[in-house]
Amino acid sequence: MNLTIRQLTTFREVMLSSSISQAARAVGRTQPAVSTMIANLEEELGFALFIREHGKLTPTPEARFF
Repeated sequence: MNLTIRQLTTFREVMLSSSISQAARAVGRTQPAVSTMIANLEEELGFALFIREHGKLTPTPEARFF
């Protein structure tokens, strides 16, 4: 497993804001870049971190534990 500080910081911001767009503004990245980073983090970890429904992100129990 090869996690980066940028991935962890981005994950933290998404958790705090519950929004990819707000997290992107906070970390100075674009929304697509943050979405890709979270998807790559999920792939690296081997489990979903968020449930995506109706334009909202809901953290999974695994995300809260992580």
